[in-house]
Amino acid sequence: MQNNVLMPGDSAGNYDKHWTKTFDLKFLILWIILFIFLLSWTIIFNPNLFEAKEFFLRLVIKLFIMMLLALAGGLLCRYYCDIDEKGYITTPKNKWFKVNYTRKIQHFAAYLVPLLSPPTQPYGILPHLWESLFVLFMFLVLIKPIREFSAFFMLQFNSLDRIEDRPNTLKWIVLGNMLPGLFIITVFKQIFETHLHLPLLATIVVLTVAIGDGLAEPVGTYLGKKKYVVPSWNLKNRYVRSYAGSACVYISALLFLILYKEQFANAQEFWTAMVLFPPVMTLSEAFAPHSMDTPIMMLIGFSLLLGICYIL
Repeated sequence: MQNNVLMPGDSAGNYDKHWTKTFDLKFLILWIILFIFLLSWTIIFNPNLFEAKEFFLRLVIKLFIMMLLALAGGLLCRYYCDIDEKGYITTPKNKWFKVNYTRKIQHFAAYLVPLLSPPTQPYGILPHLWESLFVLFMFLVLIKPIREFSAFFMLQFNSLDRIEDRPNTLKWIVLGNMLPGLFIITVFKQIFETHLHLPLLATIVVLTVAIGDGLAEPVGTYLGKKKYVVPSWNLKNRYVRSYAGSACVYISALLFLILYKEQFANAQEFWTAMVLFPPVMTLSEAFAPHSMDTPIMMLIGFSLLLGICYIL
């Protein structure tokens, strides 16, 4: 089995294959199925949700904000990098600027913007599922036939299209990151809300992953002299990470635990989390396969905090 070590800036492929023979078509079909399922579920079990016009208006606004952030990242890429005839970024390997950095803009947006919900938001798992579907829509409009037809969407795709992930950029983001990550957030937010009545504890995990893991790559690139490698989720390639980047996760976990200290029911829960949560999250990020670190970190982080709160 081929097992190459890919550094940031190493190209792993291209987008020459027709889109109907790629993940893009499967993603379109999957999103439509999820939309029909969620629409039917809402009509049958909670039709009153459609009367919450402000809720759906906020979803549209959040989607617009995420797209604007992605657009800003794409414009930044175009400023520092060249593009080919179709609009894809061509980043020289030795160039200081890399798409890896602007990709984190969407990483932040997809997980942090949905947290900006007022306390009056409709209660229950259905609103969380609708939020997740809207987040996935932001990536759906970046499939090949849309992005190559519209410069607006190509710019957004530029901001996340790491050269070393091609031609699997969208596939790995959706299947290896966003879809499982959003599912895990939805399930655990519901558990924290309904069983522990501590919804903000879930925010600790999301912020640690979004900020800590988000900063790990750029910090590791400039400050990480000591490296280690991890496999991709298909085990064909290996990717480089750094100890300095992992330190970002540890420090972020500590900071957000302290910031949300008052959300713990007692001091025993808090101090147990302070001892266990940062190293566990750091190791989760360190050993998770490339492009799957987010859902793995979330699953382990949520489970750990849930266990601490139940046991103590």
